[in-house]
Amino acid sequence: MKTKVTSFYAIISMVAMLFISIFLNDVFAQSKSVPIKIGTYDSRIVVLAYSRSEHFAKVMNEMKESEAIMQSNDTVKKMETIYKIFTQQYIMHQQVFSSGSSANILALVKDKLPQVAKDAGVFAIVSKWELTYADSNVELIDLTMPVSKLFNPSGDFEKIVPDMQNQAPIPLEEFTVEEVIEMWKQFETKYLGKK
Repeated sequence: MKTKVTSFYAIISMVAMLFISIFLNDVFAQSKSVPIKIGTYDSRIVVLAYSRSEHFAKVMNEMKESEAIMQSNDTVKKMETIYKIFTQQYIMHQQVFSSGSSANILALVKDKLPQVAKDAGVFAIVSKWELTYADSNVELIDLTMPVSKLFNPSGDFEKIVPDMQNQAPIPLEEFTVEEVIEMWKQFETKYLGKK
């Protein structure tokens, strides 16, 4: 009798395990079929939008204010100012023409990014140039324009975007400092009197 009871419990346990495995298999199959959504953006276009925004207008006004320093006789302040301008311009050119990080630009609108993500149904937003791998279960959603619109770009922004989208970014390793060297030569000539 004891063997029959043990056998009966063994059979019930096996049937229960079978049902549990079938149920769990369905659960896992369903979770695999629902893709994870990640929002991507073309950082070049987002930085272009920034360059057509009030945020950038403030930066340009600060540069105009530095013109007084550039006209002064204080060589140290001139050098500090021009280094800052060169650095900003070099970084921005990497961002617009290459795949340079746009994190410093997006920091200006970071409080609005959660709503963009929510509206698009994505778990994260990342530059498409910095996403090095995505599993086949990941669905990439292009959020370039919604992210760009956070800057309220004006002027020729909408006209330039299609051309930028059709051009590949200049590889960062090919983005040299020659431009900065040329700017330095112009600075020396104009503000330090060198020829």
